[in-house]
Amino acid sequence: MSQAIDNKREKIETIKKRSDFLRVAETRKKWISPAVIVQVAKNKDIVADKIRVGYTASKKVGNAVLRNRAKRRMREAARLVMSENGVKSHDYVLIARKEITERPYSELIRDLKWSLKRLHVEPDDKRTNDR
Repeated sequence: MSQAIDNKREKIETIKKRSDFLRVAETRKKWISPAVIVQVAKNKDIVADKIRVGYTASKKVGNAVLRNRAKRRMREAARLVMSENGVKSHDYVLIARKEITERPYSELIRDLKWSLKRLHVEPDDKRTNDR
């Protein structure tokens, strides 16, 4: 039964081209959490109603085994979180930090949800102290 529910979630496409990663990084819109850095950019492509996600883990995370584990954890977290919290026609890049391999999975999910929430707050929505 859970497979039927999981199949209803929107398909998340993967960013694979270096130029797309660079375009997202150019916007300089990001949120840093203890386990992952989330970058976001509006997608101006023809497929504007999709959410696309790219994953990266540098050698700072660790050896190849740890980098692959970090990317697997980010892919699964994105699969669970992006369909509900991501905004259509946006591209996201998730960059693993060294702490991702030791961080509990529930906290990784919470960090990703919080990052997405903070990235999509409009400047007018932020609380200001005008007194």
